[in-house]
Amino acid sequence: MNRDYILAVDAGTSSLKSVLFDENFVAVTQDRVEYNYEADGLSVQIHPDLVWQAFLKVTRSLEEKGYARKVELIVPCVFSPALIAMDAEGTPLFPAIIHWDRRSIKQARKAVRIIGKERFLQVAGNIPYPGGISLTSMLWLKEERPEVFARAAVLGHLNTFLLKKLVNRWIIDPTNASVTGLYNTVAASDWSKDLARDLGIPLEKLPPVVPSFEVAGKITKEASRITGLPSGIPVLVGSNDTSAAALGAGLFEHGQVLNISGSSEILVICLDHPLPDERYYLRTHPFPGRWLMYDIVIGGFALEWFRSQFCRELPPDTFYHAYLAEVLEGKGQGKVKCVPYLTGDRTSLVQKKASFSGLTLDTTREECLRALVGGIVGRMRKTLDMMSERLTLHPTMVITGGAGSALLEYKRRVFRDFEIELKENCSILGCMEIARRFLRQGR
Repeated sequence: MNRDYILAVDAGTSSLKSVLFDENFVAVTQDRVEYNYEADGLSVQIHPDLVWQAFLKVTRSLEEKGYARKVELIVPCVFSPALIAMDAEGTPLFPAIIHWDRRSIKQARKAVRIIGKERFLQVAGNIPYPGGISLTSMLWLKEERPEVFARAAVLGHLNTFLLKKLVNRWIIDPTNASVTGLYNTVAASDWSKDLARDLGIPLEKLPPVVPSFEVAGKITKEASRITGLPSGIPVLVGSNDTSAAALGAGLFEHGQVLNISGSSEILVICLDHPLPDERYYLRTHPFPGRWLMYDIVIGGFALEWFRSQFCRELPPDTFYHAYLAEVLEGKGQGKVKCVPYLTGDRTSLVQKKASFSGLTLDTTREECLRALVGGIVGRMRKTLDMMSERLTLHPTMVITGGAGSALLEYKRRVFRDFEIELKENCSILGCMEIARRFLRQGR
């Protein structure tokens, strides 16, 4: 094909980022559009149209810069889970229920009673934790919003929604399907008919699973009119953003390690065979024959919560740089402990909450902040120690995301047995790796 520009799109939890690359895979221009999610008690959701409008702002920016009509290929990655119930036209019937949501605890426990933990692990590779595995949100809709469930033609993720908008096809990729709780993640094959049947989820409501490197379809005339992108250009299926980041970070070999630092802290380890365990999540790698284990805990959002509640007099720049650096270099981490579950525990069927312990009348906010960071990073340290008993970990840890210098230096101390390699924009780089593979195949 005549390659002018490749558009990589990363739809995250709070913003959509795009980077335009030339035919030599050199970044030409980039844009970022923010949006808000809604949190109410255990419910955390976002309206899919906010993400779509963010995408349209990106394409309008490309039009203004004179690039939109020169795009020849699009590669997306999306955060997940983000369960979206859609009608036959692709219109959302309910806000996207996202990974921080915990309203489906009852449904998660019910699913475990029906299937059993061992069977879930043997097939889906995961325990259906509320929010973290979108099956529980499907069951919540079925029980609590039966009219929405009945009207839904398709129960998909964010990429299902976006691809329907762009190419008018129903699709989900394996990296997204593997955190639904209904996909055979261990075999990396397809939807489990048995799990779907036993849990009462009609298979016809689940989109076809298509590999990340395949063409989802071509931009329709209607999508071209709305976006300003050329009609008929291919859109690749793409992947989940964590999986794309692993690809972009170069995680291809068994035991390679990645830490994604952002609103959440995510620890990812590449596997050459599936190792399902209820203490973490398992998903497919974008490359066939590879899997990714990952553990996740709240990260940047916890620090922002602390700043907004206890350090309001400090401007964000001061807090995240000079103040945080000074605090993390201080002593006293052992006096105060923090369980950092401000958004719950993504690997628990119990609704855990955050807490501080060891407080006395002379406890300072600095000690509490050290304890908060220690609880977050300590969770990843424990997971690494656990995994090191099951496989040989690579001596290098790649870190990507928004970790400032203060947090990074703290991580260097905690992960001192690893050589730290910094790499920016790994999710976008993963999209580019998907594009490279597609183009090498001459399609």
